[in-house]
Amino acid sequence: MAEQNLNIYQKLAKIRKQVEVIQRNKKGYGYTYVSEDEILAKISGFMDKYNLSLIPSVIHSSAVVAPYHTKKTKSTNKGEIYEENVNEVLVSADMVFTWVNNENPDERVDVPWILVGHQSDGSQSFGSGLSYAMRYFLLKFFNIATPDDDPDKWRSKQKAAGAAEDKMIAEEIIASFDTMVKEFLASNQDKTEEVKKFVAKYVKGGNYFAITESVLASKLLADFKETFKIKE
Repeated sequence: MAEQNLNIYQKLAKIRKQVEVIQRNKKGYGYTYVSEDEILAKISGFMDKYNLSLIPSVIHSSAVVAPYHTKKTKSTNKGEIYEENVNEVLVSADMVFTWVNNENPDERVDVPWILVGHQSDGSQSFGSGLSYAMRYFLLKFFNIATPDDDPDKWRSKQKAAGAAEDKMIAEEIIASFDTMVKEFLASNQDKTEEVKKFVAKYVKGGNYFAITESVLASKLLADFKETFKIKE
């Protein structure tokens, strides 16, 4: 059963959180990539869970079908290099991907997109263009990381980045706390030992510069103001 009382943006955010990383699972054309079926297998289940539909639309008036000529450098079995003419069909068109909240179909999110494909004939070009468009739309819309190695390594990097940001916020709070303590003690020197004991309750040894968690730093600052009746 879909979660209730969520708007379409909240539902999409729920999906994004649960599909944030997919390991590349296919090899071809000299590189590794995430296949369309791998992406859909991971996302379609959550679309069902949160009662969402995705409607891809091609804007017919924008479609372009044209010859596509390139040259490919090849080599014979004797090591002789030559240029081979490649004649294909290029198909391109503007698209719109529309997310629909099935519980409230008037609630929609339209995302402009584009398809481009070139193969030996027009139908193949159109098909490959649609497949690429769908695959990259889902990857980029949900900001999905596609690491070559273990997804857990990516999550570790993500966690480390979050910890670094939290530490930076904590340092800013502690800098404000340090200024407040110095200003307070400048006019209340008899409170020095009391302040030391207060700080020691939050950090071992009383060195508040060692605090790296923003929540703890915020609590220290708030409690200091309350305990010592600091007015700003």
